[in-house]
Amino acid sequence: MIQLFSIFTFFLSIFGYQPDKQLNDPNAKKLLDAVSKTYKSFNSIEAGFSLTTVNPVQNKTTTQTGNVYLKGEKYKLLMGKQEIFCDKQSVWTYLKDINEVQINDYEANKEDITPSNMFTIYQNDFNYMMNGEEVIDKVNCSVVDLMPKDKSKPFFKVRIWIDKNVKYIKRMKVFDKNGNLYTYNVTSFNSKANLDDNYFKFDAGKHPGVHVEDLRM
Repeated sequence: MIQLFSIFTFFLSIFGYQPDKQLNDPNAKKLLDAVSKTYKSFNSIEAGFSLTTVNPVQNKTTTQTGNVYLKGEKYKLLMGKQEIFCDKQSVWTYLKDINEVQINDYEANKEDITPSNMFTIYQNDFNYMMNGEEVIDKVNCSVVDLMPKDKSKPFFKVRIWIDKNVKYIKRMKVFDKNGNLYTYNVTSFNSKANLDDNYFKFDAGKHPGVHVEDLRM
């Protein structure tokens, strides 16, 4: 979905640069490390979320809801008419409206934002800095900005809101280079989900008549 703008002056204006804000601030790293440690302590996770997309060019705002299930790098994503399964070997994309599933090889790219790394994304090739505090749904949050070092990315910033008490991610906003904003709000969170590995594989037997497009090499 997203990259860093190459013009340094525009970079400064976007972030409202102030002398006391530092890239890779040790306080930000300490907080992010605590978040990563929290999530890695869970065997599997189930989370509900909403995704709000703002397109300023078309003056259009849309909101979708979904659920994501995580276990290591395995994930299952349910949103709208689409279901995505990943068992770390293959990725199944099931399109409900046409009863079709497309199967692709799993390709790990730690620089991309995926369901499996959305809670620990900062660890790979991102600069980061503190950006104050904010209250969301009566929850006190610390705000951290992440900026990809790779300037070819289609996004230039990811902002995350972290629950100060339990070190959970409450919200994540992605700033696209084309001006679009993608805001993920975590609406429910279950850290005690007991998910079997087969949960992350598409079962064609549960979808009679499904058309299979196997695109694996």
